[in-house]
Amino acid sequence: MKTSTHPMAGKGRRFVERIWRLRMVGLALGFFCVASVFAQQGRGAVLWSLLVFHGFIWPHVARRAAHACVVPYRGERFNLMIDAAMGGFWVVAMRFNLLPSVLILVMLSMDNIAAGGLKLFLRGVAAHLLGMAAGLLVPGFAFEPDTRMPTIVACLPFLIVYPLALGWSTYRISKKLAEQTRTLEGLSRTDGLTGLLNRRQWEILLADEFERCRATCYASSLLLFDLDHFKVVNDTRGHQAGDAVLRAFAMLLREHFRVSDCIGRYGGEEFGVVLAGATVAEARSVAERFVATVREKNKEVGGQCPCTVSVGVAQCDESMMDHAAWLKLADASLYRAKMTGRDRVVTG
Repeated sequence: MKTSTHPMAGKGRRFVERIWRLRMVGLALGFFCVASVFAQQGRGAVLWSLLVFHGFIWPHVARRAAHACVVPYRGERFNLMIDAAMGGFWVVAMRFNLLPSVLILVMLSMDNIAAGGLKLFLRGVAAHLLGMAAGLLVPGFAFEPDTRMPTIVACLPFLIVYPLALGWSTYRISKKLAEQTRTLEGLSRTDGLTGLLNRRQWEILLADEFERCRATCYASSLLLFDLDHFKVVNDTRGHQAGDAVLRAFAMLLREHFRVSDCIGRYGGEEFGVVLAGATVAEARSVAERFVATVREKNKEVGGQCPCTVSVGVAQCDESMMDHAAWLKLADASLYRAKMTGRDRVVTG
């Protein structure tokens, strides 16, 4: 079996299914609109047969034809143009009976706008005109615009049910798009491996906290963490084991610090936490308890976090020009913690 190499191969299958459901409802309801007019006009078997085919069989033919295309989305857009052309044909076949003609053309135009915006709508208008031209050639021209009560009653279900079905379909799409948008926003803010804030988002929140400290003159402290000898884990156990260690360490950070604390992955095996409203002494106490916790985990046989951790602490100071200076001070403290033996807390 030959596989298509088209870059858009298979695109639009869900679109086909969505239009198929709407088409089944719309054409079935539209059948009764046109049928009520045909019954009053005494139209022949050929038009009735075509009406039955279009109302009840065509939706399934169109679905199969679209799925058979290399790009189902394009196939379905072509089907919509066939619908539009048939709508123009039925207007002429009904001898321009006003209410069902307007209703059918408006509903088909709604479909085209929903599926492809102004461009597809204009193509649909052209298809309406083409269908009308075909109608003038086959049934011939007659003008009977008056709509009688039986036709009005037959049009009511179409007028009520189909807009509701289209609205429900649009709502479901909007809801799904909103969920996908929230998911993408979450992915743009978090680190894919650990689930913590990524560096960009973490630094944005760090800068915000710095501005609050400067504006309100209250203390906040920054903690930078670095896993000791993490490279050894990667070199001896492999990168998958290293990733598992990073995830385990991220879990320890979540367990130890408050939900309101800004916890992020700064890069590699480095992590950062912003303790809002904490003095350097308070932050050091919190950090030392955390270092002790990690140390105990390191002693566990087969533990998920076989590393100790070094911590640099710095308090926001009014002499700092920006959050980068705050970060630089914490980083210098972390460097001293690494240089003086690791597994410890150093304050700036």
